Amino acid sequence: MAKKIAVSEARVLEASWELLAQDGLEKFSMRKLADLIGIQAPSIYWYFKSKQLLFQAMANQVAREIMLNIHLQGDWKKQLHHYAVTMREQLRIYPCSAQLLMRTLPLESDYLQLLDQFLQPIEPLPLTDKEKLNYIVCVINYVLCHELDEYERQQVAIGIGVKDEKLLEGWALKSFDQIPQEKVSIIHRMYTNGLFGEVGTDEMFESGLDILLRGIEQKVIASS
Repeated sequence: MAKKIAVSEARVLEASWELLAQDGLEKFSMRKLADLIGIQAPSIYWYFKSKQLLFQAMANQVAREIMLNIHLQGDWKKQLHHYAVTMREQLRIYPCSAQLLMRTLPLESDYLQLLDQFLQPIEPLPLTDKEKLNYIVCVINYVLCHELDEYERQQVAIGIGVKDEKLLEGWALKSFDQIPQEKVSIIHRMYTNGLFGEVGTDEMFESGLDILLRGIEQKVIASS
């Protein structure tokens, strides 16, 4: 008699992350998940009624881990900077987690608490609730889109069979030969100087985050 496999919600979530690491979000299926665990596909639905509800639970798990790693210290700018950096670090631990957060709604308990945590540093500021929510959504979306962009760049490189950044730049430089110089003079200079190799780096992330935080600061000053 075949040994019965012990299954729990925690095991389904654990296997889901394993499957995401293997196949990515687009190829994720409940059937593949069941095969990975070693059970029949209908058994998965005992724990999660649909793939979307499973994704909601996974997004909530990521939100929980982000909250566990953030600390309240410094003024509102330092806190938001710390929150954004911590969020990025946690997204890099969980495969495809940026895509998950973009494809789910903040309906779960930890996800809602995370949003509230981001709002707390700017709660005392002379801003309307609409402005506060708008600015925090902008910061969170910046982090998510930065990680999404990096992921998609990697996938495109794999898809065209070029994994070396220098080879990708060389490909682009060949394309410049087909365009009149005066039409691409600025972007050509940046490619030649290797600036596109900076895309996705910590320095570029920090630069964009600084722009966002300084923009919020100017809004606060204008409202004071």
